[in-house]
Amino acid sequence: MWPRGLGVLRSGCLNVCLQTRWTHTNISIMSQPLVNASWLKAALSNGSRPDLRVIDVSFPMPGQKIDMQQEYLKKHIAGATFFSLGKVKDTESKYALMLPSPEVFADHVGKVHGVSNNTHVIVYDRNVKFGLFSACRLWWMFRVFGHDNVSVLDGGLEKWCSEDGATADGEMPTVEAGTFVPTYRENLVRGFADVAEGLAAKAFQVCDARNAPRYNGEAPEPNPKLPSGHMKGATNVPFFNMLDPETKTLKSADAIKEVYASFGIDLNKPTIMTCGSGVTATVLAFTAFMAGQQSIPVFDGSWTEFVQRATPEQVESLQFPLGEA
Repeated sequence: MWPRGLGVLRSGCLNVCLQTRWTHTNISIMSQPLVNASWLKAALSNGSRPDLRVIDVSFPMPGQKIDMQQEYLKKHIAGATFFSLGKVKDTESKYALMLPSPEVFADHVGKVHGVSNNTHVIVYDRNVKFGLFSACRLWWMFRVFGHDNVSVLDGGLEKWCSEDGATADGEMPTVEAGTFVPTYRENLVRGFADVAEGLAAKAFQVCDARNAPRYNGEAPEPNPKLPSGHMKGATNVPFFNMLDPETKTLKSADAIKEVYASFGIDLNKPTIMTCGSGVTATVLAFTAFMAGQQSIPVFDGSWTEFVQRATPEQVESLQFPLGEA
């Protein structure tokens, strides 16, 4: 088992301009975290950006019985590769989508996706309902492993297609392998002990990205073996509030701050993001990043881990699966 994060590191406001930072002997370039379809079309069309890699990181929403790799084969952004969150993970963990080791991640993104330390990675997903769901998980994973040169495509595949972006079908394109040297950032990751002890001490805010019925114990969890409910002391901040329901694109930084404030969250205070299994928590981490807070961590195991390890005093509003108590 490799190390999990402990202390909270806070950063100042985001400078969206390109900037260079040193990570040991590697250079990590910070690109604009959000790009739109027009920007990506221009970047891909003129051939001047051989450093770009586009990755489809679509993942089914809770309750969906969809093979996203098969959906990728039907249609994807031309030149994009497919990243499986369900496969590139800690396969020895009993929790759903825990981070893989730095070495496993580096080997995969280098060999399969052609990513090196100077690659600008664009991630997207194909969520029709919201326009953004799972892409931020890979955005966060790259940042955890020391790579800042990663951007989310606003509106995902749906927006890309609506603006006549080029698409393809069939197998993944063959890309030239890259060499990615990871640098693990423990400040972006939290484990069970961090969250349980911090909640007990009221040391930070915890934002739960799940929908209100699951948070309140009024609807079941996608995993039928787990009860719904929430961590005692956590605040429900459903991730989809950060998206414009009409355009299915991300709200502005000012609007995002207003959303957090409406739920009683002050992003200038220590904060941790969580959800069901670590996917939509990263949407909250991404939106906080867009609002100027670059280093808010994610509880990797989220509710899936917490509810299996917590004491009864640490949870609220539990609804157990039918037939259990």
